[in-house]
Amino acid sequence: MAGSMCPATVLSGPSCARVSSPSWNVLNRASKCFIRVSKFAPLFCGALKTRKRGSPVNFTVIPGISDQSTIFRVSVKSSHIRAEVKNEPVDVVILTNGPGEVATWVKPVVARLRRTAEDHAMDMRISVLLAPCPHASGKELQLLQSFDEIDRCQGPEEFYSLLLLGRTRSGWDWRRRGVCIFLGGDQFNTLILGWRLGYKTVVYAEDAARWPGFVDLYMLRSEELVLEVPQWARSRCLVVGDLFVDAVGCSPSSISWSLSDKLQSRAQDRNVVPIVGLLPGSKDAKLAIGVPYFMAVADHLHQLLQGQVRFVLPLAPTVTVTELERFADAASNPLISRFHWSSGHFVGKQSVKVEKISKLRQEEPEEGSTWNSSELLKVEELGQLVTEGGVVIDIQQQFPPYSLYQGCSVCLTTVGTNTAELGTLGVPMLVVLPTYFLETFRGATGGILGLLSAIPGQAGAAMAHFVNLFILKTAGFISWPNRWAGETIVPELIGEIDPQEVAALAAEYLQSPDRLQAMHERLLDLQMPRSVSKGGAAHSIAVAVQQLL
Repeated sequence: MAGSMCPATVLSGPSCARVSSPSWNVLNRASKCFIRVSKFAPLFCGALKTRKRGSPVNFTVIPGISDQSTIFRVSVKSSHIRAEVKNEPVDVVILTNGPGEVATWVKPVVARLRRTAEDHAMDMRISVLLAPCPHASGKELQLLQSFDEIDRCQGPEEFYSLLLLGRTRSGWDWRRRGVCIFLGGDQFNTLILGWRLGYKTVVYAEDAARWPGFVDLYMLRSEELVLEVPQWARSRCLVVGDLFVDAVGCSPSSISWSLSDKLQSRAQDRNVVPIVGLLPGSKDAKLAIGVPYFMAVADHLHQLLQGQVRFVLPLAPTVTVTELERFADAASNPLISRFHWSSGHFVGKQSVKVEKISKLRQEEPEEGSTWNSSELLKVEELGQLVTEGGVVIDIQQQFPPYSLYQGCSVCLTTVGTNTAELGTLGVPMLVVLPTYFLETFRGATGGILGLLSAIPGQAGAAMAHFVNLFILKTAGFISWPNRWAGETIVPELIGEIDPQEVAALAAEYLQSPDRLQAMHERLLDLQMPRSVSKGGAAHSIAVAVQQLL
């Protein structure tokens, strides 16, 4: 009978998932605590099943306008509801692209996410998606698969299938609740994927917050970025600091070693000589130029210092010894004979694990540390490159390679993420970008120019040369420390620089410990304002994700 009251039906268990009753609008308006069946019924039924003996639980059916809007008034204690929500399985999906982002952004974030999930007893599944990137080495997927914290990952060839069609080749399933995190690539892709999966979105912004009105939460590298965000959207922004600082696993204040003392002690001991690190890059285009170029620098520097110098090449985890040998051989690398650089041959040895103690030893690791720097970090001796001038370059591998970097008096490197890592550690460096063969670097930019540069043949090579030359003239500083400071902290050598010039400058620094020490201290001074949030940027991101879930 319309308008009459009838006893409310009390349900328990899964039978409450669907209810069919006449519509009572009066009760709909009067009720204050309603939950829609279509979204929350399975959750509350689960809470009902697992409630403790004696817990007050009543599901009172209040019919809605239609079957889809049938709603419940629930008298379950809120603590039981929250516990059920917290224990519901969740997905965390990370979007990234290049080798630098994987090593210095993804690694500390997934380590913190896994630790946070364990601390809060969360059933968290971490998935990593690689987006297509012109700067990728092709080994990023292999590197991601070596991270124990990651449950599953997929390569860039499957990215657009998931983004546009919502499916993967492996037939991945997706949980009801989740968060998409941007850690490299195009921020807009995170919005699309979050919309497709129905997940919240979190973006780590290094240089700009491009979609402040659409992203659920922006994690900003510095306070300056907040000023570029519209006032109405700043409530969605949080300054967390630089993930590069988290990647090295310590705060700048923990780096107590004195470069000046180290160099002076080496000068006093005839058996101890300065160590020069050679970092030619991790991608084929960089290695083809960087390996023979830095071997030529090593030949000249060895001569200038009368043999009182040692060279080490920290091999990137995405590069094999076979690839390194190929780029060092004049028979397989035509650039060596074209520019009269040094060739070399590889002398292998049985792999020996050598234990070295990190210079960043701490009694109590920082809260934001992602690896324990007081532990022994193993360095693998892979062999040696011997140049045509007879100079021996030790090839070593460690991941992350920070104790290797710190063992160097100075590093010769090219443009890339390693300038940020060296700067964060306070390791002096000379950044060299030879422009002898600019057409080698295809796809240095995106958009139409990037597509034109990728055209096969001479037309594409000419376009690549033009585009890269334009980028170099308009880019400003090419190293991260100089970008952070807005001034020259580390020397940048750009152009058709002869290897002898680089060797001469390196010799000047090695013979002037005070200059190296000044660069070391200036680099460390840059790091202080970059450690913004307590516990580190990765810790803040993990906490934000946990709260969103």
